[in-house]
Amino acid sequence: MVQQHKSFCRNCSALCAMDLTVEDGRIVAVSGDGSVSPYSGYMCAKGRAAADFHNGDEPRLLQSLKRANDGGHVPIATARALDEIAARLADLIATHGPRAVAFYHGTGAYRSTLGGLLERALAARIGTPNFFSTMTIDQSAKWVTMGRMGVMASGKPSTRDIDLAVIVGNNPLVSHQTYPFAAGDSGAPGKSLAAAKARGARIVVVDPRRTETARHADLLIQPLPGHDAALFAAVAHILLRDATYNRAFCARFVAQLDELRAAVAPFTPAFAAERADIPVEQIETLARWLGEAQRPFVGSGTGPSMSAHSNLNDHMIEAVNALVGGYRRAGDRVRNPGTLRPRKFHETVVPPTRSWERGPKCRSADIGPLFGELPTALLPREILTPGPDRIRALIVFGGNPLPALGDPAQAVPAFEDLELLVCLDARMNETAQHAHYVIATTQPFERHDLSIAGDGLYPEAFAQYARPVLPRPGDTIDDWCFFWGVAARMGIGLTLKYWSYGSDYAALPGGLDLGTDQPPDAETMIRHLCENSRVPFETLRDHPEGVRPQFEAEFVQPAADNGARLQLCPPDIAAELQALLRETPDTRYQYQLSCRRILEAMNSAYRDAPRTLRRHPVNWAWMNADDMADEGIADGATIELASEHGCILGIARADPGLRRGVVSMTHLYGSLAASTDPHAQRGSHTGQLTSLQRYLEPINFMPRFSGVPVKLRLHPNPQESHT
Repeated sequence: MVQQHKSFCRNCSALCAMDLTVEDGRIVAVSGDGSVSPYSGYMCAKGRAAADFHNGDEPRLLQSLKRANDGGHVPIATARALDEIAARLADLIATHGPRAVAFYHGTGAYRSTLGGLLERALAARIGTPNFFSTMTIDQSAKWVTMGRMGVMASGKPSTRDIDLAVIVGNNPLVSHQTYPFAAGDSGAPGKSLAAAKARGARIVVVDPRRTETARHADLLIQPLPGHDAALFAAVAHILLRDATYNRAFCARFVAQLDELRAAVAPFTPAFAAERADIPVEQIETLARWLGEAQRPFVGSGTGPSMSAHSNLNDHMIEAVNALVGGYRRAGDRVRNPGTLRPRKFHETVVPPTRSWERGPKCRSADIGPLFGELPTALLPREILTPGPDRIRALIVFGGNPLPALGDPAQAVPAFEDLELLVCLDARMNETAQHAHYVIATTQPFERHDLSIAGDGLYPEAFAQYARPVLPRPGDTIDDWCFFWGVAARMGIGLTLKYWSYGSDYAALPGGLDLGTDQPPDAETMIRHLCENSRVPFETLRDHPEGVRPQFEAEFVQPAADNGARLQLCPPDIAAELQALLRETPDTRYQYQLSCRRILEAMNSAYRDAPRTLRRHPVNWAWMNADDMADEGIADGATIELASEHGCILGIARADPGLRRGVVSMTHLYGSLAASTDPHAQRGSHTGQLTSLQRYLEPINFMPRFSGVPVKLRLHPNPQESHT
């Protein structure tokens, strides 16, 4: 029997609407649904990969597993696994206290609405502060910037309203990560940038590589990785030197302008050009365009956040955005004020919080939470450091932290030391291979979901409710049912609340009491989450294609002066700029390893999908062709890349868009084992070049995953070249 269904993709924050054709429990056709979605009928390769995964294109777990005494895994009934996990958690908490338990929230968990909320509910009821996620090994520098500078409550402008977009270290045509950190629509990003240009907007891309997004660029700046702070300090220098910054905005909403002027005075365009190895004229042009723009948007992706000086990089990028007033202003149209949780926007500053200066602190470092999360790079130390409150149990939800952390020589022994490691996933990934229990979970088209994750990110107000369109296979379980089931077995009642980043789940008022006797109904929980929605639950239920609510235009409202200001140059930023000024280049390393994303994979997901394997059979080591010629490296040759911390092998390929002095490889590829055969291992794991002990950023302890200094040579025992 052939059936037509509406749903939405849950790979990234775009949440693109989808049309699914299902026959006999199998997806036989998939396409983007443009009937209502603000992204029209857009769908990328990862959306198709999600459907293929449901159809069995990659190995999938359909039953839960338990680690045996020999280290292997054997099948276990999911209900029995929950019994044993709950008993073990209860015993650990009774013996060692709630801090013995930790949670890790992976990329796959971000788009599981009910699972993510009940994960938070269980952590809150246990009373553990040990919550970690991919954010603190990805873009937590942006959280640090918010905590040190403050936030404009009016938000960033829509791409549909800007006249200048500066996109730093972000490739949205591949990553689909844009608003609120960078300009563009997460769904159909190329279309949104092309439309902006058609209206007369300029696009500037700052990236060591001529990326897919750079096709839209009016100006492409290709600095050496890790020099964004110097580059944007020089841009700030020019804006202040020429008085082309937005003086009206700064007079009302920023502080420490004089301190910033003094701190960036030594960062002349010539100095930054030499540091970043770019033409000085490009820096002057960028600053001039920013000074001329009426509606600018300066933002970034993971590039600056994963390189050296990541916190300073992001702070200086945002400081430049503040200098030119790159925010919505009183009277500006709010194109998406939210549907499921409507908001009012005011032109005012939310002051810096510096939440990490308060408790509860990590045991291994004097640092508290950022947006309610602890730095993931400290997780191995929190497990291994002896003493009270040591982490003994870790629940990993929809993630693969071992390769994501890097430095497997440090991370793997820590995970092996855990008394209880539970992974909720559909794949037997590298982390699951070390788990005591692997819980086989349902996948997006098999569960109820709601577009909460995209509610404020769509370019227009939109919401969608997705029902299951495929039966639950094998002995799999919904993510939310795992958390409720474990809690119920521990005698803990959970409360479902509408949570958002930065809020304290336990302190949120109200909520839906889920009890412990009978599993709650998923649709009832979705209905509860819609209680404050512009669109009643029944309307969403009856319109599976999604709903664009119709309402009167809303605008940013003026606000009385509350005295809060954006802190452009607090003392620690001034100190970091001074330290950057004193740095000298490390001449031991002639190249830098920069990470890139590929369209077909989502971090470690879909690496083994047939379409990914066809295009990316290995983790290529991309190089500039002139560098390859100078080094005597042929296309397809095996090369050796050595950092101060580790060494990997790669298969060289020429990239005509990559600047000189940079090798570019995909993050989260290859094996955790030592790099010995990049063909058999499908490339090498770049995390082998990363240290969890040295070069960690202050505050968020962000490791250096990109812009890693490396020595390069032709492998002394090269294999037969492959093209």
